[in-house]
Amino acid sequence: MDDVSRSILRKLLYDNRIGARHISIENLKTGFPSHLKGDVDKRLKKLVRENLVLKHPTSYGPQFALNPQRLRDIIAMLGDA
Repeated sequence: MDDVSRSILRKLLYDNRIGARHISIENLKTGFPSHLKGDVDKRLKKLVRENLVLKHPTSYGPQFALNPQRLRDIIAMLGDA
């Protein structure tokens, strides 16, 4: 797993964005350097495909949160760093 993906998962976990507590892509990108913000989009789509991150469609845009059923896997991945 690359550093950007690991940082996304870590940020969602530390902000307690699990299940119904979601965050917008704009707020998720805060804290990342400007040259990595494009990578955040790509890595987030990959994490959604891997079912580690859930995408919540809302009337004001897509929101993202960790998949509560994969939480143990996510913590194990972050622990390997």
